[in-house]
Amino acid sequence: MFKSVKNERGFTLIELISVMAISVVLILVSATVLSTFYRRYKSLNDTLELQKNAMKCLNVIKNGYALGRGEQFYGVANAKALEITGSSEVWNAGSGIKIRPPIYADFQRNDMVHFYLDENIIKVKYIYNGVEVSAPVYLFPERSDRNRIKVTKFEVSNANQTGQLIHLNDVIDTDLHIIEVYMEAQIMVRDNPLALKREYKKVDYRTFMVMK
Repeated sequence: MFKSVKNERGFTLIELISVMAISVVLILVSATVLSTFYRRYKSLNDTLELQKNAMKCLNVIKNGYALGRGEQFYGVANAKALEITGSSEVWNAGSGIKIRPPIYADFQRNDMVHFYLDENIIKVKYIYNGVEVSAPVYLFPERSDRNRIKVTKFEVSNANQTGQLIHLNDVIDTDLHIIEVYMEAQIMVRDNPLALKREYKKVDYRTFMVMK
């Protein structure tokens, strides 16, 4: 009787090296694909964050900054008077808007809220019930985001005097009632020790705000 002989030959060194080389290539390709996907995802997510925060800032300027315990809102929509402040490259435009709210008592006669661009940040200073805030508030970006997000342009102009909404010949009074606000902002989506190699995403908005 003959016993069956099994072939117990193992892998050769060349086969093992070939398998390892293929595995390394697959791992490198997968890592590259995942890295590219993550960068694109982060870029998209950061851009959405920038858009959301920029729109939130414009809505605060329009509808009002919450004061006190949140029971008062000083903004363009409920203002008694508006004043453009600062300077800009554009004629008849500034880099801020000062808002005077309706007053209901004598101690409120100096109340105001001032939105303005300073060091690539839109800041807020206000006087509420006769008391002035000690330091400006960071509106956009917030203090924790000031190294990633910058407001590169913030222009406020009298929409009527530019003739964009109402023909100049139809403007009778000189009071400021309608303003045009233009904002540009950017967020850093990829950091790098070399400033020239940093990547940014930008957004810009132009909107009109009316004092009712």
